[in-house]
Amino acid sequence: MTKAATINQRLIYLDVFRGLTVAAMILVNSPESWGHIYAPLEHAAWNGCTPTDLIFPFFLFIVGVSICFKHILSL
Repeated sequence: MTKAATINQRLIYLDVFRGLTVAAMILVNSPESWGHIYAPLEHAAWNGCTPTDLIFPFFLFIVGVSICFKHILSL
């Protein structure tokens, strides 16, 4: 496989994970009514963790993995 073909490869699982994370961000940040939010879609008050609190760390993980793979594939 040539270097150009290697650089243009996509990581499908990373693209799927990125898409799910962006969809989750949209779901969490745009409820119909801020007065009636499904409990797991609210942020924890201070000490706790809900699925909503994991979305941004997942996004940062995706960015870090993408940067590492971009660097490795460009060598």
